[in-house]
Amino acid sequence: MVNAMSDESSEQPTAVWWRPGRLMQNAIALLVSSGGSALLGVVFWSVAAHVATATAVGKATATIAAMLLLATLAQLSFGNIFERFLPVAGDRTLRFVARSYQLSIGCAVVLATGYVLLDFGDNFLPPGFGGGLFFIVSVIMWAIFALQDSALIGLRSSRWVAVENISYGVVKLAILPACVAISATQGIYVAWTIPVLGCVVAITLFLFRRTIPAHMAMAAHVERLPSTGELFRLSSAQYASQLSSVFLPAIVTLIVIHRLGAIANAYFYLASTIYYGLTAFLWSIVKSFLVEASHEPHELRRHANSAIRGLAFVLIPSIAIGVIFAPVILKIFGSAYAVHGTDLMRMLLISLVGTAVMLFYNTFAWLDQRVWWMTVRNVLSSAIYLVLVVVLIPHLGINAIGVAALANAAVTLLIFLPVSIRRYRRT
Repeated sequence: MVNAMSDESSEQPTAVWWRPGRLMQNAIALLVSSGGSALLGVVFWSVAAHVATATAVGKATATIAAMLLLATLAQLSFGNIFERFLPVAGDRTLRFVARSYQLSIGCAVVLATGYVLLDFGDNFLPPGFGGGLFFIVSVIMWAIFALQDSALIGLRSSRWVAVENISYGVVKLAILPACVAISATQGIYVAWTIPVLGCVVAITLFLFRRTIPAHMAMAAHVERLPSTGELFRLSSAQYASQLSSVFLPAIVTLIVIHRLGAIANAYFYLASTIYYGLTAFLWSIVKSFLVEASHEPHELRRHANSAIRGLAFVLIPSIAIGVIFAPVILKIFGSAYAVHGTDLMRMLLISLVGTAVMLFYNTFAWLDQRVWWMTVRNVLSSAIYLVLVVVLIPHLGINAIGVAALANAAVTLLIFLPVSIRRYRRT
């Protein structure tokens, strides 16, 4: 018996050491999703850069940026609310998710229709009535597509996010050459959009027929949901923050395409795509942190430590490898992309340090339900960033975006790193 107990005790630390907890399991699933999507995105734009002209790539990126902007606004910040409160929604989960879908779809119809009728995208949107209708439908599908990910994350089923996003990436890459052959000007946008429909149908059926009923059966009791007034305040604060952080990339894209042209926008967009792919890695970890800390608030310190280790594991090698091999990576798209985008990519990668601090701070703000403090920070940061871009872009070209990102990261580290450390010590 003594030997058996000794063997058991000696094996226990090994099992705990190598097996990640639920936070890291879900984070790894989201990392696989982000990594797979980023890799497929790099391949997608590499193929697009070779089969289509730089002008077509620039217009496609502007159209996609407008579509993603409207779809994100149409979500009404339900994505963050899903991740914070679905873990404890209990028997209200089905009604909560269904109502959120309805509101988001209605908002998407209004925003996309207004965008088309007011001719905001007359320089790059698909022409004619059919093109406008296709754009409106694509905004609706993308709004649901994004909400599905947040619902799966909040219900602790993140592995299906990876299945969904990687499947989407594979299909859009497979149909890209055919779409460009059919339409040289709109083929990229069509290939980017068409596969979303199948993903939306499949995941919606999976959510409402399997995942949500299973979650309600396991956690029928609602532990502590905010009141309607509290939920409205949280949603309003997050939405205001979203208006600043989501509008910013789209506004910068429009500034580049109007001030420097479609070709310069192609150089900027591909460099920034790599940056946003790595940012998605960081989001994967803090989203899992938020979900697990919401589900197990008594384990907040342990979950915070896991999140910090995960952030460091992703951040350090990504910045080092990206900065060193930036020309090599961008040369995949073509030599011109390496010549014009290397400095920008390096500056954006270094600014990821500030992004990580900001995301960690935002997670605590959601846990403490002090989202308005996060909103004020995001709005001020976005204003500084945008002013620097507008002032510097005539002198530095697309590198002005990198300088603005570095300045924004420096301000974040100066102000919000100490705040995050103090909050962490109180866990």
